[in-house]
Amino acid sequence: MNFSRSSVADHLPVCMLAAALGIALVGCNPKDGVREYADGMDAYEAHSLEKAGKLFEKSLVYAPENVDALVMLARVRCERGEISDARETISRAVALDSKSPDVALLDAEIALYAGDYARATSRFSEVANDANLEPEARALGWTGLGIVEMTRDKRDLARIAFLRAIRLDRRNASARYHLGLLYRGDSYGYLDAALEQFDIFVRLGETADPRAIHAQRTIIPGIKADIARRAAERPGAQNRNAKAASDAIARGDAAMKKGNFKVARDEYAAACKADVLSYPAALGLAKAWEKSDATPVGRQRALDSYKAACSLRPSAVSTFLAAGELAAKLGQHATALELYSRAVAANPADISAIDGLIRALRKVGGRKEDADAYQSYRDSLSQRKAK
Repeated sequence: MNFSRSSVADHLPVCMLAAALGIALVGCNPKDGVREYADGMDAYEAHSLEKAGKLFEKSLVYAPENVDALVMLARVRCERGEISDARETISRAVALDSKSPDVALLDAEIALYAGDYARATSRFSEVANDANLEPEARALGWTGLGIVEMTRDKRDLARIAFLRAIRLDRRNASARYHLGLLYRGDSYGYLDAALEQFDIFVRLGETADPRAIHAQRTIIPGIKADIARRAAERPGAQNRNAKAASDAIARGDAAMKKGNFKVARDEYAAACKADVLSYPAALGLAKAWEKSDATPVGRQRALDSYKAACSLRPSAVSTFLAAGELAAKLGQHATALELYSRAVAANPADISAIDGLIRALRKVGGRKEDADAYQSYRDSLSQRKAK
């Protein structure tokens, strides 16, 4: 969060004017705490937390109701791991100005560190849902909620919170970073979606930010290596014949246009064998099976080919939607759920993907909380975006 130095800006000009006019104002003297607060901010920005804490404490001796100083002292104590003292300090700020977004967000953050998830959720929610606040402030509230849900291992609720934050403020670096962590983790394992978020995070972040440096030097190269390894480990990946695959795809496309779906199926199958990493071959085979064989076996083979195509191009939302729809028709709702979920990762504003995910969640059972949360997110989208 960025904290205001409003107390400095508000007091100094008034004091200077009063001095010029020879008027004595309450607080306009060397013991009003303003100088100590300003020096404390300089120390904080220089990462000298111990010095900053002492200066904020001294400022509060002179001005015990300075909310800015209380907030900064609470933040310093929190960053120093003095959670109990931080809670006591922020509670004083809450008593003075409970509605301030800076106060509410820090109150929630400290509660999270203290393991008080109920208070953290309540306070982050106040900011996230306050329509009178600027979008950037509300986005911080949603980001905080997402972090709380990550801590509670509620992956879908966390994802929705981060998506809401990004929708409000596309430059919210923290939401990007944590969504990347969520997608990279074992609970999702969506490496391409994770890579996208970390790439954006690095572009948004400050070059000196330790997290940005770690993401650029370690996380992003690691994800790229994992993606390359997965591709290389596919059976047949070391013996690809791109020319043979391209020729077979061309013959398959020609057969599809003529309505010779079985011939097309054979050609696309040959293309897949020639190049196991060919997305057009896998997609063509899926469509050819769907057109040529309406039996349960044929539809299953179409679904298998769709899934193969999806794994080869995680950004192909329309392919995920076709696969999800077919899986749902076959009664494979868990598979449909995963396909629609990956479609949402590729385009979180795609209404068809979100609707499919909601339907699948309601079909698998035991996922009402997640389904309702996605429905609320879906309702918050003001317009449908292109795939």
